[in-house]
Amino acid sequence: MSLRSLILAVYIGSGLFCLPIQMLPKKFSDLKSAATQIQSENCVDCNHFCTIQELKSLAKSITVKIISENGWGSGIILKREGKVYTIVTNQHILDTDHKSYLIQTADGFFYQANKIENEDFQGNDLALLEFRSTNSTYTVASLENSTTLSPGDKTFAAGFPILEKTQNTELLFTRGKISILSERPLEKGYQIGYTNFIKKGMSGGPLLNIYGKVIGINGMHAYPLWGDPYVYRDGSQPTESLRQQMSHLAFAIPIETVAKLAPKFASIPTTDILPTLDLYENGKFFSPGNPEHCFDRGDAFPFPPGRQ
Repeated sequence: MSLRSLILAVYIGSGLFCLPIQMLPKKFSDLKSAATQIQSENCVDCNHFCTIQELKSLAKSITVKIISENGWGSGIILKREGKVYTIVTNQHILDTDHKSYLIQTADGFFYQANKIENEDFQGNDLALLEFRSTNSTYTVASLENSTTLSPGDKTFAAGFPILEKTQNTELLFTRGKISILSERPLEKGYQIGYTNFIKKGMSGGPLLNIYGKVIGINGMHAYPLWGDPYVYRDGSQPTESLRQQMSHLAFAIPIETVAKLAPKFASIPTTDILPTLDLYENGKFFSPGNPEHCFDRGDAFPFPPGRQ
C-alpha cells in the first residue's frame, strides 16, 4: 500500500482504522508552556524529579504512534542524526504482511518509516524504525538504566491505546509503581513488572521514572488473553504464586537491553546516584541534597519516590 493510500485509510475510518486521528497543534512549542519546555529539557539531566504535568508533556514529546495495515502501536524517539530519527518499538507491532509503516509525531504530522533490518535483538521483542523530518525537530528521549530501580518506585507509562472512543485517542499517560524486577528475562526479554494500566496499542511506548528518563519499553499488559508469556528464556517457569503475581502486572523490556544490543542507536550515560526526597514538612517534600528545592504535595507524589 502506498503512503498516500495508508494515510487515507487512517482518515476515512475503515474497519481497521475505525477512528480518525486527531491532529495536534502544528507547532510543537504550542504543546507546552515556556516553563514546561525548560523543565522538559532539563529535568531529565538534573537531580530533581519532574511534576506530573511535566512528565506527561515530556512523554507526549518523545512518544510516536506507529501505524500499519493491521492497526497501530507506539514507539519512542531514541536518536536523532541530522534529519533522521530512530524509533524503538516492539517487534510484535511490526509483524504484518505489508511492511509499510507511518509515524505520527506529537505535532500531528505523518512520516513514512522504514524498519532497520540489520540489528539482531536475539529474540527480544524489540525493533527499530527510522524516518526523516526536513522541517520539524523532535525531542529525543533520555535513558536511565533500570538497575537504579527498586520495588515500590513510581513509574509512568505512555502510549496510544487502540480501538478507543474518538475523544480518547490521544496519548494515554498512566501512573503506577514497580512490583517485580526479575533477574532472569522472560522469553521476549521482559523483566520489569509494574502496576501501570497498559492497554493494547501502548506497546512500544515509554516507561518513565520520576526524573523523566526512559527505563523500559512497554510491551505486555496484565491478564494476557492467550499464550503463556511467563516462561523464562532458559525454558524454566516461575512458581505458581509468582505467576499469579505476574499476571496482574504489565511488563517492560529494560532500556539497557536496547543499549547493549544496538549501542550505535542507544547509550545510557553513567550518572551519580540520584538523591531521595526524605523530608516531608508542611505539605512539601524537601531534598536533602538541595534543601531549598521543594514541591507541593499536589504537584507530584503522595509519597517520597520509591516509598509508601
